[in-house]
Amino acid sequence: MTVIERLNAKKIELEERLAGQNQQWGSQRKETLQHKLKKIEELITAYQSTSSPINLSETEEVLNQQVGFAEEKEKILNSLKIKDYCEQKNVKRGPLILCLLGPPGVGKTTFSQLLAQALKKEFFMVALGGMSDSSLLLGVSESSSGTEVGQLTKALTETKTHDPLILLDEIDKVSSYKGNSAIHSCLNAVLDPVQNKEIPDYYLDVKLDFSRDADDCQITRLNQNNFEITSEALETLINKTKEKGVRQLEKALDNIFDYCLLQWAQEASEGEPESKIVIGSDLIHKIIPHDFYNVDLVDDQEKASKNKDEKRELENLRRELATLRGEKNNQTELKAIRFNSLLVLRQVRGQFTEKEYQDYEGRINAAASREEVEVVVKEFLLKTKQKNASSKPTKENWDKEIHDELTRNKDLIKILEGKFKLFDDEIKKLKGEIQSSRERENKDKTLLVVVIIISTI
Repeated sequence: MTVIERLNAKKIELEERLAGQNQQWGSQRKETLQHKLKKIEELITAYQSTSSPINLSETEEVLNQQVGFAEEKEKILNSLKIKDYCEQKNVKRGPLILCLLGPPGVGKTTFSQLLAQALKKEFFMVALGGMSDSSLLLGVSESSSGTEVGQLTKALTETKTHDPLILLDEIDKVSSYKGNSAIHSCLNAVLDPVQNKEIPDYYLDVKLDFSRDADDCQITRLNQNNFEITSEALETLINKTKEKGVRQLEKALDNIFDYCLLQWAQEASEGEPESKIVIGSDLIHKIIPHDFYNVDLVDDQEKASKNKDEKRELENLRRELATLRGEKNNQTELKAIRFNSLLVLRQVRGQFTEKEYQDYEGRINAAASREEVEVVVKEFLLKTKQKNASSKPTKENWDKEIHDELTRNKDLIKILEGKFKLFDDEIKKLKGEIQSSRERENKDKTLLVVVIIISTI
């Protein structure tokens, strides 16, 4: 089924739905159907349009208005030179797809607009920078919000032609996750001559044709007596493509056939019979002077680089995790020391003035390490001993109550010293538990590293 037949079938379907619509649908549903029907009619008009005749000399004159892009200009002009010959011989050629590569400001967009003018085609640009969702190109289904036809459909309806020159701008800047996204699949289909005859628009629910012609063209097998390619030439061609698949080989063969078609078209225009062309290795190097882009090598290099980056990131995460765990253990130990030291300080609070007590308490809370806390504790315990040692009687007869109080203070200091020793024992025990935990973690880390390396390999 051709695209015109698909569009007419969709038009009939929409007209029937519009005629038999339920009154309960409301005006919005009716407007949606009418909008879709209008777009279908615009597409039918676009596909029924005819291309303007092209004069080769005029095309060349327009293209020469811009400096540069010599290779692209030659490819376009050669394509035009063999156009009439291919139509006479019923030879079908795919649409011309150019990839303009270069930094901003070199004139890629300007050249594209000039090319549209030279080929007498309408110009339509699609900005792809940052795009990750294919819905902008293919439209959104009616069940979704913000529904509308895609940019590819707009290229046909707004230019009112079936073969506009479409510029896919900044195709290298499409957004993806790990090199894969729906928009990549969409672009592959649009740029593939095998697939681009049935590109869907999800809003209209119809498949469109983005190949050069709307109708199929009969393909004649070329005269085999006029063409021969040697096995050495084929081997040379295969070595130039350097890929596991055959897509680049197919493209290379297209270049060879274009060379032959150009020569035969020239001979036909001069009224001469078609000569036999023998393709040898030397001619291969002349037609294709440079090797093709090694896709497989680049993919392998990108994968190796990605694996290297992932390993480096994993090591950084491990180091960060070890640092965080060390900090956590240190903070836990410091909190325990602070808590026990404050308990000791509170038990001898009566030995100090309020200002002295507040000073010791603040220094313990502000301490950044266990060593700082220990210094404060030793200081106030020493001060407590000195105060008790410097206490002398003022009378020959001791007051019993004072004597008992001093005795209790000495006993209390001994108890506190014992507790502080016990506190030191608890700290050592805590350190042992932390060390054991770290050893277990190191074993777990070793196991984790082994698993990750095996997975990577």
